[in-house]
Amino acid sequence: MSDHIFDYVLPVFVAALVIFRIFCYLQNKKIITKYRQPSSSELKNISGKIVVESGFLRKNFRYCTFHILLNQNSVFLFPTDFYFIHSRFINLTFNSDKRNTKNPTGLREFSFSNDSVVLISYPDFLVNRKRTIYLQHLTPDQIKLFQEALKNRMPSALH
Repeated sequence: MSDHIFDYVLPVFVAALVIFRIFCYLQNKKIITKYRQPSSSELKNISGKIVVESGFLRKNFRYCTFHILLNQNSVFLFPTDFYFIHSRFINLTFNSDKRNTKNPTGLREFSFSNDSVVLISYPDFLVNRKRTIYLQHLTPDQIKLFQEALKNRMPSALH
């Protein structure tokens, strides 16, 4: 048995990461089962990035994959990334209907391109900041799901 505390730092660090990932996975599954609606859709392993802008030349990039639960009035995004501090889920609402949501943030703008969707929000906990979520490498069927969910939801949205 080792007498040095530094011999235990790496195993404790790895164990903490594994336990934290398992906790986040179970928490996400719990949210999905609780807030899933009969007409909702799930998309898995969607690559993308989250960009948080907080002023001139101040941007924070997070590259991750998403598990997405697309409900009638909101979308739950569960980012999975390789950062030490794991990203929490993101719940964006399309309109003022807040049923089946948890800590919602209003979706302000969205746009579609050939193989991507861009979602823009201004979260309450990010004062004077803008969060842009890029969902990339989508199939035409996945883009059609987003278009159906977002159509006629926001009159001021960018299409």
